[in-house]
Amino acid sequence: MQRKKALNKGLEALLGDAPKSNVKKTQQKKSKPNTTTSDQIQISKIKTNQYQPRSIFDEQKINELATSIKKHGVIQPILVRKEGEGFELIAGERRLRASKIAGLKKIPAVVTIASNTKSLEIAILENVQREDLNSIEVARGYQRLKDEFKYTQEQLSASIGKPRSSIANSLRLLSLSAKIQELISGDKISEGHAKILLGLEANLAETMAKKVVEEKMSVRDLETALKTKDFKTTTKKPKTRDEINLESALSSKLGSKVTINDSKGKGKLIIKYFSYDHPSWKTFFWDWKRRRFQYRFNSRSFCY
Repeated sequence: MQRKKALNKGLEALLGDAPKSNVKKTQQKKSKPNTTTSDQIQISKIKTNQYQPRSIFDEQKINELATSIKKHGVIQPILVRKEGEGFELIAGERRLRASKIAGLKKIPAVVTIASNTKSLEIAILENVQREDLNSIEVARGYQRLKDEFKYTQEQLSASIGKPRSSIANSLRLLSLSAKIQELISGDKISEGHAKILLGLEANLAETMAKKVVEEKMSVRDLETALKTKDFKTTTKKPKTRDEINLESALSSKLGSKVTINDSKGKGKLIIKYFSYDHPSWKTFFWDWKRRRFQYRFNSRSFCY
């Protein structure tokens, strides 16, 4: 409830003296230059919001809303600003789209005076307040306020009514790959999954995101999977020049590929062979007495 109250307060601050009731208060007068008014507006004169943070619209839900509008009308006015001979939508695109489907010619609207910055702020607030935007849309909206209007995270926090840490966490989602962002936008994976994926290397993050979708993993399932040996990331130490030279010398002498895997002075010596008759089996052997590998070349034995 506290979060909701903060968001409402932020929206009211942006709207100024916006009427809180329905369209029956349409006759509130334009006595002050910065007050808002409510009226029935021709839908054909309204263009969509260039700062709309929403990128995905659920057509089924819009059709359901259109059916409701046919029966009950538009209960809550949309929000617009004057632009030239017409209006630009600030908030309420779902209602506007549904009204067009319902065959309405006019729609109740609150007309306000708003700058580009305020238009984007209100659009984000209006959607976040109703929890209509997905996490990526919210993050991109914040990023636009930063990029286009030079907002700091502190200013975003004050305007949106959310803690700065929440703003920062939201913006971090944009560092995920496009594929993962698409999965978040499509509600295939949650923001909880995304926060875990943020801590992984890019390729592993995409692999685990795909696994989450395919296996319908919960956030806890993902955490558990990453604790298993199969999904731990390992960083291979680059081989020294001596190791490379020794691999090359052994491969040349044995006539087979030799790989040295060293870890803090211990490791494995791997010899690739194709049959038991391969020359490497005749030249490379385990010396049980000395308890070490040796290979024989030109009647001389060498150990490793």
